[in-house]
Amino acid sequence: MDYSRVIPIVCIALVIVVGVNAAVYAALRRGNEASQVDLLRRAAKTTRRPWAKEDDNLQELSRRVAELKEIEKKRQTDKGNSDRP
Repeated sequence: MDYSRVIPIVCIALVIVVGVNAAVYAALRRGNEASQVDLLRRAAKTTRRPWAKEDDNLQELSRRVAELKEIEKKRQTDKGNSDRP
């Protein structure tokens, strides 16, 4: 086994694990666990529906266009009925 490649990989992994744990510990010591929980919840929600805002905006636009089409359709039928004697 080539230890010259294994040792740096193990060291990098160890630094990452220790760094993440230190960050979590520091956040908990400062009393920001509520904001950390909110941050994780928002991240999870965004992960589930990454384009939720855009989807909601497109749905609203679609609803408004449908309303406008319905109004235009009523105007056309009213205009057609008013032309008749």
